Amino acid sequence: MKTKHLLAVAAMLLTAVGAARAEEGPYVASSVGAYMGTNYDHHLLWKLLKGDADKKFNGSLAAGYRFDEFRVELEGGFGRLADVDRGTTAITPGAGFQAKGDLTMWTALAGAYYDIPVTETYQPYVGLGGGVAGLDNSSDLLVINEGSHAAAFAEAGLNMALYDGLTVAPGYRYLWVNSKGGGARNLSTHIVKLTARASF
Repeated sequence: MKTKHLLAVAAMLLTAVGAARAEEGPYVASSVGAYMGTNYDHHLLWKLLKGDADKKFNGSLAAGYRFDEFRVELEGGFGRLADVDRGTTAITPGAGFQAKGDLTMWTALAGAYYDIPVTETYQPYVGLGGGVAGLDNSSDLLVINEGSHAAAFAEAGLNMALYDGLTVAPGYRYLWVNSKGGGARNLSTHIVKLTARASF
């Protein structure tokens, strides 16, 4: 009896896995998100001037192709990692010192993802990728090596099928930028994001 129950459960799982397989084909995607923690260096006057950075956002557009549970994707993104605009007017360090300003980043990345076939509606995913990131900083309170640098990321999330061909996916990404130099360390950041993908 137990054997029959186990076989029935196994059959149900195999059916669910088969139903969870997405069809092959191209898709487009768009995401919005926020930087929840970024590692970069501050000027020695950061604490004295009570520097603060907020308004951290990012967004991206992507195009990809699905091979059953695997996806490959090309993505372009832009975001503001810091907007230094508070507590910087009490002291003037000297002529030419620009306290207020922002740190922005554009990215051009390629990624490979695996959608874990759990159910037809819910599929966790994991992914890895790399490419180029460009940093632009206008605040002298942030120590950043500007310019274009190599970048790599790891990502995990949950695909949720809404309609045929339309999926939304909350996710987390760790992004690392090889920007060490000029007194600055490599930059890394944690991103929470919400992605919408449309297959056709």
